[in-house]
Amino acid sequence: MQFELQLGRHADMVVKLSELIDSYPYNDKLVELLMTALYRSGRQVDALDAYRRARDNVVSEYATEPGPQLRELHQRILNSDTTLLLASESTIGDRAKNNLPRDTSVFTGRTVELAQLLAMATPHETAVTVLAIDGMPGAGKSTLALHLAHQLGDQYPDGKFHLDLHGHDAEHAPLDPLVALDRLLSVLGIPAAHIPGELDERATLWRAELAHRRALVVLDGATDHEQIRHLLPGAPGCLVLITSRRRLAGLDDVQSLPLDAMPPEDAAALFGRIVGQHRAREPGEVAELMRLCGYLPMAVQLVGNRFRHRPSWRVADMIAILSDGNRRLAEIRAANVEITAAFELSYQGLEPSHQEAFRLLGLHTGTELDVDSSAALLQEDRHTTERILEDLQDHHLIEEPRRGRYQFHDLIREYARQLSAHRPEHERRAARARLLDYYLLTADRADRLLHPRHTRAAVEIGDSQPVLPTLENAGDARQWFTAELDNLLHLAKHASDDRWPRHAGLISRSLGEFLETSGRWKEAVILHQRAIEAWQELGDRSGEARARADLARIHWRAGNLREASDQATQALTTQRTLNDQHAIADLLDLLGVIHVHSSEYAIGLEYCLLALRTRRDIGDRSGEVESLTHVGIARWYLGEYTEATDLFRQAVEGNRAINDPRGLQISLNNMGDVEFGLGRLESALQYYEEAAAADPDMGPQHRAICFNNVARVRQSMGHLAEANQYFRNAVKLYQEIGDRRGEADALANIGSCYARMGRDGEATIHYQKARNIAIAISERSIEAHALCHIGDVHRRAGRHTIALENYGQALELARTTGELYQQASILEQMGFSLVNTGEVARAEECWHQALALYDQLGVPKAEDLRASLEGIRTPGRNDSTA
Repeated sequence: MQFELQLGRHADMVVKLSELIDSYPYNDKLVELLMTALYRSGRQVDALDAYRRARDNVVSEYATEPGPQLRELHQRILNSDTTLLLASESTIGDRAKNNLPRDTSVFTGRTVELAQLLAMATPHETAVTVLAIDGMPGAGKSTLALHLAHQLGDQYPDGKFHLDLHGHDAEHAPLDPLVALDRLLSVLGIPAAHIPGELDERATLWRAELAHRRALVVLDGATDHEQIRHLLPGAPGCLVLITSRRRLAGLDDVQSLPLDAMPPEDAAALFGRIVGQHRAREPGEVAELMRLCGYLPMAVQLVGNRFRHRPSWRVADMIAILSDGNRRLAEIRAANVEITAAFELSYQGLEPSHQEAFRLLGLHTGTELDVDSSAALLQEDRHTTERILEDLQDHHLIEEPRRGRYQFHDLIREYARQLSAHRPEHERRAARARLLDYYLLTADRADRLLHPRHTRAAVEIGDSQPVLPTLENAGDARQWFTAELDNLLHLAKHASDDRWPRHAGLISRSLGEFLETSGRWKEAVILHQRAIEAWQELGDRSGEARARADLARIHWRAGNLREASDQATQALTTQRTLNDQHAIADLLDLLGVIHVHSSEYAIGLEYCLLALRTRRDIGDRSGEVESLTHVGIARWYLGEYTEATDLFRQAVEGNRAINDPRGLQISLNNMGDVEFGLGRLESALQYYEEAAAADPDMGPQHRAICFNNVARVRQSMGHLAEANQYFRNAVKLYQEIGDRRGEADALANIGSCYARMGRDGEATIHYQKARNIAIAISERSIEAHALCHIGDVHRRAGRHTIALENYGQALELARTTGELYQQASILEQMGFSLVNTGEVARAEECWHQALALYDQLGVPKAEDLRASLEGIRTPGRNDSTA
């Protein structure tokens, strides 16, 4: 290697020696050769940096200084000793015109960004091409720029120059443009005596020297556009690559590429290349470690280097170290380099008031920031807050993934929180109180706009009076809830965990109905359970009862009927002692529908009638209309079709009168069910379509119901493929929101669709899936429905004994629920199997029972069954219609 240095192959040796030192960081001779190669390449600063890194490694590992030869070489380079240069290099003009640092041997990923940069690097005919890579600390901007420079190097034969501007360097002040030009001109080969002393003159000389060259210039670590402006060539033919943590908005004709954290798979691949694939064999563990590194290249590099030099460690050990939230940033290090040092430099670049804002914003416990919530936290007006957020964004300390929505990178957020931890506890708690008050008051406002007919007490908080966003109608409210839902859930958890019980309870109350209609039931269960605990801590029995009622509604929606009944019953007991008539009526109605969904129709009817009377007594018109619907549903299942139809019509008129689109949608769907049950398919479809149009902003459960209803009509009309797709859309939505009852119903309907297609195998699979869910949630009506259809499949296959067993189980379930139409349908199918086994008398008995029920209900199927009875003794008859 010394021989190659004597031959003047300095640039090549820099690459080779750097790679060797990565493997042997404590070898003084290798460091000495690298420093010599760098110095002879015109890279004096890099040679001194190589010594500093070597010294830091030796001191950190062995608590001793480098050897005397290395220290002497350092001093000679520091003094610009020209005797270190080869004789042919004793004049600056003969130095190499390629001082690019080596490309990293572990460069990984960034394929999309490289493709974009390569496309952007196309030379212009009339102007210099300038590309800027900006991004948060540690994103790998310099590494990417150098990798690109090496890829493009052959296109620029007249020089490849690299200059570290020290824009974010703890050990060096940012390079003054005058000094920067001096170094660039020196590397270009201009004698010191010929370099002008004034900035503008130096810039003119620099541009003149590059005017007729094809050169590539890397300006690494720019502070701002002022540091860069005089360093840009003026004529076409050159390519300039700039890296900066700030967006260089002050530069004209610059193409910018913002650089984010790596995709998870690229971060894992980078880690594997650093440590060796044999030490990264557990993909799950590596993925978790990369998550803890925030997928930030610098963090991955530091953790990887540290891990590589600890051969006894496992990836799980590194995960355990980084999983301590209070220590994570401090543990992302290697030797004496920590990730926090990179963040600190960006933070110090902020003006003092913006540093304070950065610390406070770190206390935001949500997933995103917006101007309004940030203003509440900072106690600033919107205009000032917008300027602060824009400045933080320019420094890449926050990002704006969507217009008006800002995010911290995980590690940056942790850094901000560590800074805020040094503030007094009462200041931090006051800031969090402002944030909680803002979200609570806005959520309450949005809830009242979305559900104006619901009774609720006013929200009372402390002295904080934050400026709230303008919400003028239900559309604004829905849009705000949608945007802030994840933030609200995080804040509710924070309020519960950090002893803000009143906020935890009130946020649950304001957010509950939106979660219910949005199908976010799993989150709602957790939210309401925490609210119950919060109200218990406060000793507020009314608040606890309301939270239990909210929890009961979610359990009912999800088909957890036993839990729903338990919570609603406890809440009703409390509200009766408190004599809250509105709450009592709501709970009676809820218990009614819970019993109806449990196939306990008579009990459900009693509760719904009690709720209806109570709501009429207290003048709750909206509640009265809702109860009319629920009484109608109970009567329908009990076979009281005329009474049920009349109640549904009253509910439609009532919902129109009070202008309740959601209630109108439900009551129109019920009218569609009536028409469908009576065989009037066109009328049913008209009602279902009118229901869908009544509330365009319906939640996922109601969309699923619409899909399911329209599909049933299409199936009955013979449009089986179309119906099947509608049913599948319904199943998908039901599964997404966790509505197991709806899922079971739609699965059974898919089974019926396949049966009509003659695909009994697929039909049976779906019937059995529906039955399994029905058993799990104690839904006897759907279980009976599935069993009956499984029996139909066996009957069509001639397995009449098995068919009759299924029919028998289904009939027993239907009789426990009291659902007359279902009983009649099962008896009818049993009759067909009995005819085929020769048990004509028993078949006739079943059909007479079924006919009596059909006549009682007044449904068209009675006439079809009479025809079967008349032909029961006809020779050769083998009716197997379903």
